[in-house]
Amino acid sequence: MHHATIDPHKIRDIAPLLLDEQGRLKVVDASVLAQTTREERALFGVRHAYYGLLTTELVEHVQGLIAGRSALEIGAGHGGLARALGIVATDNHQQSWPEIRAHYEMLRQPTIRYGEDVLELDAAQAVAQFRPQVVVASWVTHRYDPRRHEAGGNQDGVCEEDLIRQCEMYIFIGNEQVHTHKSIWALPHEKIFPPWLYSRAVNGSRDFIAVWQR
Repeated sequence: MHHATIDPHKIRDIAPLLLDEQGRLKVVDASVLAQTTREERALFGVRHAYYGLLTTELVEHVQGLIAGRSALEIGAGHGGLARALGIVATDNHQQSWPEIRAHYEMLRQPTIRYGEDVLELDAAQAVAQFRPQVVVASWVTHRYDPRRHEAGGNQDGVCEEDLIRQCEMYIFIGNEQVHTHKSIWALPHEKIFPPWLYSRAVNGSRDFIAVWQR
């Protein structure tokens, strides 16, 4: 099911459960999201330009993976995950670019509201500047490669192979169907599908956390 098939007049608005007084995405226990439907989460995500949702369990799990090492988030968007983890948040702020904003206006979808603490750096710049031991990424798009046209991507996307070579651990949070064509799946990694992971995906496939490490 695509989000365009969802009738917003027939679906509960879960924004009061998930947004704080400033309209920012909250970290909630997974039990809160367990009481919502895929359609409710999809409608919320599209309306407020959120992709992955934040649970206490997710934050605790990623903190355990970082294990006190230096870390930053790329493609941090609103910055909620990095803020909860207490790490540096970075993003190239692509959805603020005029041509990208125009594209989203044509789709009648809001763009990401970047957090004031999200530094405007693309992934390569961020890693070169901060030299983190751990890089965290949630729902980022890979770099388009004309040699793999069928894999899609974005010409301003992330070259994830480069990041994996430069850090001790790369943590990616995403969705099976949405992120199926990443070339980094060919590299050794571990992937889990925890029940406490939620997103706006409404395609019926599983959300996951994948880890590449030296």
